Amino acid sequence: MEAVENSGIKNKAKLREYLYKNPVRLAEKLAKFIENDDGTMLEPVVLKGKGMGYYYSHNEKRFIYAPRNAEYYLIPWAHEDPAKCYVYSHGAWMIGVILIVGKSEIQYIGGN
Repeated sequence: MEAVENSGIKNKAKLREYLYKNPVRLAEKLAKFIENDDGTMLEPVVLKGKGMGYYYSHNEKRFIYAPRNAEYYLIPWAHEDPAKCYVYSHGAWMIGVILIVGKSEIQYIGGN
């Protein structure tokens, strides 16, 4: 990620402090999380329904309780089950999570 590589800071605490004091760099870093390798933005989606639900976390290798009406982005990865797909969410303060969800649960909301 360009914003991190340009800072030259390897210590995470110092990097967080640097990004906090340089909001333009922080915005650049956050934007990289919702881009493909070619620079196109990932498609924003929400999960159908209201409230919370249990979804399989690709990161944690277990089911987690996650909000359906949160900010998710469709990841263009193929799942072994064609009825499933991957979505990414920033989670709480950029502790990102990748969930595996059924394609029928995806509601496309489009870009702003």
